[in-house]
Parts: sequence; C-alpha cells; structure tokens
Amino acid sequence: MSETPLINGRAVRILIVDDEEIVLSLARDALEDGGYEIELAGSAQEALDKLEREFFDFVLTDIRMPEIDGIQLARQARNIIPSIGVIFMTGYANLSTAKDAIKEGAYDYIMKPFELKEIRQAVKNAVIKKQKNTEKTLSSELNRLSELNELMYTVGDRQSLIRLSLGFGLIQGKTNRGMIVFKKDSDQTVGIISADGFEAGNFEEATFECDHDYLKDCPTEMESPISISSLEEHPLYQQYGNPRLKDLLIPSWHTEGDQLVNIALKRGAKLYGILILGYGEGAEKPKDSDRKFLQITANQIAISLENIILLEDSRNAYSRLKDLQDQTIQLEKMATKGEMSAQIGHELNNFLGVVTGNVSLMEHHLGKQNYTELERYLAAVKSNLDQMKKFTTGLMDFSSMEATFETCEINSLIANILEYLRGQKHLQDINISFDSNTSHISSVVDIGQLQQLLYNMINNAAEAVREKADGSAGLIILKTTLAESRDTFTLTIRDNGIGFDTEYQERAFKNRFTTKKTGHGFGLLVCKRIIENHKGHLQLDSVPGQGTTITITFPVKAASAEPVPVQ
Repeated sequence: MSETPLINGRAVRILIVDDEEIVLSLARDALEDGGYEIELAGSAQEALDKLEREFFDFVLTDIRMPEIDGIQLARQARNIIPSIGVIFMTGYANLSTAKDAIKEGAYDYIMKPFELKEIRQAVKNAVIKKQKNTEKTLSSELNRLSELNELMYTVGDRQSLIRLSLGFGLIQGKTNRGMIVFKKDSDQTVGIISADGFEAGNFEEATFECDHDYLKDCPTEMESPISISSLEEHPLYQQYGNPRLKDLLIPSWHTEGDQLVNIALKRGAKLYGILILGYGEGAEKPKDSDRKFLQITANQIAISLENIILLEDSRNAYSRLKDLQDQTIQLEKMATKGEMSAQIGHELNNFLGVVTGNVSLMEHHLGKQNYTELERYLAAVKSNLDQMKKFTTGLMDFSSMEATFETCEINSLIANILEYLRGQKHLQDINISFDSNTSHISSVVDIGQLQQLLYNMINNAAEAVREKADGSAGLIILKTTLAESRDTFTLTIRDNGIGFDTEYQERAFKNRFTTKKTGHGFGLLVCKRIIENHKGHLQLDSVPGQGTTITITFPVKAASAEPVPVQ
C-alpha cells in the first residue's frame, strides 16, 4: 500500500453517494485500500444527514439519483461544508450534465462503468489539489476541460488513455458521437474506440489487422482539423486508394449527410492516430477557435501516446532482460557445479579415507580379539559417513539445505573440524591454531551448517594465505569467547594472508562476491545465510598485505521458532 494521504495532518474523509449498492461497495473497496476514511450513503438525503453531523473533505456522488440528483446534492453540500470537494460519476452523461458538473467546480467527472484505478487516480488528483490549496472555482467549460486534459499524463496504459481522450474530445467538440483510430502493438495493427450517443457512457472497441501501415505519416492536408462527409474526401484514401480504409476511417454510426471532423494525433510528421467527431445535419459545427483548441488537445493526446508507447517498450525490454538474467543465473549455477565437481571428489575421498582407515583398525583389533576399541572405531565410521552425507547434500547444493537445530558443544565441534582439516593436503603447510578462553560453550545450533561455515571460512583464509608470496609462514588462528552475560559467544577467524582493501570489505558477503580469478562467489553467500539463520552478526576487518579478521557473534540459544532454510 502507498503512503496514507493526509490533509492538514489527518486522514482524508470521503462520503460516497450512489443508489446502487454494488457501486458503493466497489468505490469503497477501491479507496479504503488507499488509506482514505470512507462513509457510504444510499441516497442524497442520507448523505445530507451525514454532512450535517460529520465533516468530509470530499463527496463522490452519482449524478442521476431519485428525488435529489448529484448536482443538487453538490450545491447543498457546499452550503453545509463550503470547502468540500465534489467528484461526479455517472453512466448517463450528456453535454448538459457535463456543463452542470463543471459549473459546480467538480474536481473530476468519472464515467461508469469505471475501473478501480480510474477512481483511485481521480481521488488522488483531487487530494493533491486540495493539499496545495489550489482549488479553483472555474467560470467556463474551457478552463475546466484544460485541467482535465492534465489527467492524460497520469494514465498508465494505451487503452485507458484513448478512452479518456475520446471522452474529452466529445465534450470539447460539443457532440455525442466520436471515434479514435490509433496504432496498437505493431505498425499494421489498428485499434478503434467508438462512442455513439455519449449519454450511454459506453465505448465500442475493435482491432483490425491491415495490409499496410496506413498511419505511418501524417498527410499535409491533416496538419489542421478537416471536415469530410465521405471516404473519398479523406486524405488517407486519396493517398492510398484502398476501399478497405472505410472500416478504419468511417464510423459505423455515420449516416449520409453527417460531417466528420478529423483531427490528427501527431508529433511532428509522425501520426499516432486520428480523433474523429461526428455532427449530424443541423448540428452546430466547431468554430475556428474550437478547432484550434481541439488541435491543441490532439497534440497533448499524441504526446501522452508517445510516452506510453515508450513506457510499454521499456517494460517489455526489461521483462526480456529479466528473463535473460534468470537464464544466465541458471547457466552460472550449472557451471559452478561443474567447477566444484573436482573438489567434491577430493573431499569425498578424504571422508572415505577416514572410513577406510577406521575399518582397517577394526579388522586389526578383531584379529587380535581386542573388542574394547571396536565401539570407538565404529562411532568414527558412522560419524564420517554422516558428515559425508551432509557434505554432499549441504555444502555442494546449499539451495536444498534445511536447518535442524540441536544442542552442541561449540569448542568440541571446532576442535573436531580442525583435526579433520589439518590432515588435508592443501592445509598442511599452514599453521592452524585454536584458542578458547572458555572450556565449555553449549548452544542450540545446526551442527551441519556450522561445520560448513567453518569449512568455508578456513578454506577462504587458507586461499588468502597461499596467495601471499612474501615467504612468511602461513597462519590461521581461531578463537572463541563467551560473553560475561553468557547469552552470546564470539568466533574469531584471523589469518595473515593478502587481505583486501576497503572497497572489497564493503562488498564482501554480498551476492556473488569474490576476489578470486576463478571464484564463483557462492561460498561467502552460503556463510552469510548460515550466520543469518543462526541470528548471528558478522564483522570483517582487513588490511591489504597483512591479513583478515572475521568476527562472528552468535546467541547462545537459537530461536525456538523453525529457522529459515539456507537458500
């Protein structure tokens, strides 16, 4: 939900009036979601009673209602609350009611059936005007409709803009029949929105696939509005000579003798569409001043159409880019698994080596009938098989890793991991030490995830130490400290490797960060997720050429709620 709209530091209060319960319900649902305070009235009299008792910033009312119509209600509402703003909605609009609404200084004029976003936008615009103290008493239809034209720039899709533009054109052209022909998704796809009898409040829509881009360029004759009475007089027909243009340029409601005023929706030489207004015999035709204003409005429509087309193109391009990024990520994951396969095999051999060694010892003691040591060796075999399972399901594919919390003695866990790691070939030339100022630290953790965290951290430290080419002895120091309050413990991992500068420190442990030439960046991401899963906090300090210190603080007891899986 967007930020709650306020006027003078309080929520905006709106009274919605309509004799149709479904309209009340729809309007309420649309506006309550926006943070407005809403009251409903099923009749004008009920609304007046509420206005006498309560203060409202706006009244959103239907025009055609029994006993008291919306226009009368607006007048009486202003007698009660002079500052109240009025927004009209109707499904039976005509020029007379439009003029009356304008004379009443309406903030907006919404056609039924309306979309929820239309009513939200109308109220939003009204609130903005009231917040800026720019409410105006409009003295003429021209000024009011000029303000309404500004709404075209707030419409977010092509179809809604065309409907809104046609409504404006009908009012400004003082007619109740009109049509807009416009380009749709491709140069040869043409959309049509037509209205025959504006009082019905209905728009007919159609789409045509053409054999040519007839709206490619604006004919010179259409630089200003033109009047025609038949297809043969239209500049586009004179240019292309295709009788099928009748489906696009002559409305279905057109009868012989009607005049069709055509106004090009253009930007420069580029034609986006045509606004066509119909006038029957005896109807007052637009004057020169009216035609100039219609041309200005058509230019505004063209600008809005151009902006919306650019917006739609940007959205489509972004969507395609997003799909491409998703595909790239999947390919990178597959490549990463391929890069790690050799390491996986190596580590599995280490596990199997420990298992094989303990099995051999069991066979040796069995041969000597020395059964007292068998239990210890069997436990070592089971433990390593379990660690191998966690290694394959967790370390190499952390996306499927689930957390299982249990009580663990932290220092013993670290000591056992170090005992295993010291025997690995890539760590044999590095001095790894463990310092604990507390002999016993017990906490509820996921043992497999902490093992994975330590494994990744120590391997990263070892990599940094090996890259340092000054001949100094490699050193990795682990340290645990229990806080005096005994509610947290700290794990520190320090190395004397190459370190890295401040820029890299700020980016470390973020998505896909690595300083290695062949690194994939998932290792640190896994570490970060494990630390977050244990409600821990990480601090990183590094000095180029001197080494890196990573300090992780964990709560002694993990949250009792089910933790989030590492993803």
